[in-house]
Parts: sequence; structure tokens; C-alpha cells
Amino acid sequence: MGSVAGIAPKASAASANSGINSTYNKNAKGKTSEQDPTLQDQLQNDSPADGDGTAGSNDSAGSGTTESEETSASTVEKIISAGMAYLGTPYEFGSSRSNDRTFDCSDLMRWIFREAANVTLPSDSRSQGEYVKAKGEVKTDWHDLKRGDLMFFMSYKGTKESDYSGIDKSSQRITHVGIYLGDGKMLNTYSNKSGGVTVSKIEGTHFEYRFLYGGSAL
Repeated sequence: MGSVAGIAPKASAASANSGINSTYNKNAKGKTSEQDPTLQDQLQNDSPADGDGTAGSNDSAGSGTTESEETSASTVEKIISAGMAYLGTPYEFGSSRSNDRTFDCSDLMRWIFREAANVTLPSDSRSQGEYVKAKGEVKTDWHDLKRGDLMFFMSYKGTKESDYSGIDKSSQRITHVGIYLGDGKMLNTYSNKSGGVTVSKIEGTHFEYRFLYGGSAL
């Protein structure tokens, strides 16, 4: 795959607190996706290795947080702003990695971390999951995640919670990744039918039932 190491930062970044707005980017559609993908879409598994972004509550002013924590929170906001600028960018499974005209799930994460934080993530979602595990403790309950944490998911098996009952998640492979925005929403991409890069609701959707673990990549 091509490397994004030489990409230049975008000319201007949207404010971290400006929410979903059409001024982010010419591709921005301001679309919050709550629809489920088709099984055909998800069988692609969003990982080429094997074939309303609302602001969270990370305001550290006057909260007694350390300078390091404030720096980390600032970096998170830069990454999310970079990602929101790509709302509506078309989905392409196994995208090129050398440009921002299309993304798949792991390529989107890799691109925005490199662009906004000079952090080079591995190229596929499973390797990104291992990278996050190596950084520190991961959470298996998505409610425990912080804004900016990466979220990792197993394969799509249906829209209902019962479709995932009895599954040993510890033995499941990662097939999808997104970045947690807070307020039960995630920035990700998984099909063109869903609008390409989009904001998805987690609770009560297949994303909640497929969630394996999440954590910080910083």
C-alpha cells in the first residue's frame, strides 16, 4: 500500500467546537447515519488486510488537569476536526492510501491521525486494534470510551441484538474501526449507500452489538 507520510496538512482546519457544518469541506453533507448497511456491504469487512459530531466533555479549563492531558485533548480535537472535514467522501474498500479522494474505514483513521497529529497508524483495522492494545488499557464497554478513542468491531451478522447472542467476542476478528465522538456517536465509513464518511449512532444499532473494544491511539 502507498504511504501517507508525505501528505501536507489541510490549508485550514475547522474549529473543534463548530459541530457538523457544511463549511467543513466541499464534501460535507452533514449526514448522521442511523441506517444499517446491507449484508453485502458488510461482508467486505471494511479491512483490506484480508482481502452530528457533537463536542464531548473534554474541556479541561479550571478542572485541575495536567498540561499533558490538555495537550492530548487538543490533539484529539484536531484529529476529529480533520475527520469531520471529510464528511461525504466516498467509500472504497481497499482504498489507495495515497490520496484522500476515497477511504475505507482503516484508511480514514490512518489518514486523519497522520494529517492532524503526525501519528502513523498501521494500515488495516486489525493491526490498528493491536496498536491500541499495546498503548494501554482498552475498554470492552463502549460507554466507557472517551472522545477520540478508536472503536473496533467484529463482522456484521444482522441488525438485531439477537443476531450476536452466544458469540464469544474474544475469538472474533476485527473487521471495522471508527473514532468515538462522544454522545453515542462515531465517525466512520463503511459503504457508499451510507454516504461514505459519516457519523453513525451506536446505541441500539448493529454497531453496539458488534463492538469488541476501544481505546486511545495516542
